[in-house]
Amino acid sequence: MDNVRGAAWRLAIFLAVCLLGTFALLTVFANFRFGHGKTYVAEFTNVSGLKTGNFVRIAGVEVGQVENISINRDATVRVEFSTDDSVVLTEGNRAAIRYDNLIGGRYLALEEGAGPVTPLKAGEAIPVSRTEPALDLDAVIGGFRPLFRALSPDQVNELSGQLIQAFEGQGPTIGSFLDQAAAVTNTLADRDQLIGQVLDNLNVVLGSLGGQSARLDKAVTSLSELVHGLAARRTDISNAVAYTNAAAGSVADLLSQAREPFGTVVRELDRTAGIAVADHDYLDTLLNTLPDKYQAMVRQGLYGDFFSFYLCDVVLKLNGKGGQPVYVKVAGQSTGRCAPR
Repeated sequence: MDNVRGAAWRLAIFLAVCLLGTFALLTVFANFRFGHGKTYVAEFTNVSGLKTGNFVRIAGVEVGQVENISINRDATVRVEFSTDDSVVLTEGNRAAIRYDNLIGGRYLALEEGAGPVTPLKAGEAIPVSRTEPALDLDAVIGGFRPLFRALSPDQVNELSGQLIQAFEGQGPTIGSFLDQAAAVTNTLADRDQLIGQVLDNLNVVLGSLGGQSARLDKAVTSLSELVHGLAARRTDISNAVAYTNAAAGSVADLLSQAREPFGTVVRELDRTAGIAVADHDYLDTLLNTLPDKYQAMVRQGLYGDFFSFYLCDVVLKLNGKGGQPVYVKVAGQSTGRCAPR
């Protein structure tokens, strides 16, 4: 009975953990949002790619999601979206549809714009004049599709082969390449209707770009300001390049002059290291005894930049019988500084 009860408890705990994990996954992947938020409306001329449930972001931070998309009677699109309670929109805010990823996902971006800072109430709308649709890349790419269909694969392959061979000098002359180009030109001339279709599609492309005139104007203006700034500093830039060139030349000359002395230093260091390694026992003894010797010398120079010495004993060393040394004390003093300690 106790085993059955323990198994039942373990099964209940396991099921509770599984349910909690499933709920967490659903919350993350289904974009569930808890708590009360505020709902606003944005009106667009085109919401291509935007779907219900897409994110609403401010400066890249997720603050809500798209709740509903509907069409007004004047052919504009009404987008209802919710935001967190902490978000405050004003009459100067703009709404734009941006690309979220490379597979066509979109999101609704809320941006600051020129206008009054009067807060928008929940349910109020951002008009079409302050919204921006997404760029339709399908229309841009599709505008060139008829031009790609104008040439047959065989013509493209033959033209490419003749071009490569002409530049490599391994095939026919440039005249053969020009003949192929003339054939292609004749083919295009016979397809004036197709070219007209291409021009119509290009008109659609230009219309799509015209909708982004504000961005293009801003890009051109920024590029113009950059060019003017560089032109105004052209003297400084030229001087900087000249100084850099002179500095590089000086460094090169310095390295060239120092090459031979540096080589000599390296060779001498290698020789010195060999000597030190060969007589390392003596070197170790010297390094161990030097501190005591230096300490004794420091005591002799306590009274200034000179050493003080005192004559305590005068001893003569003589050779005695059998070559043994004989020491003869000539003078001595056992008081004062010479007193034994």
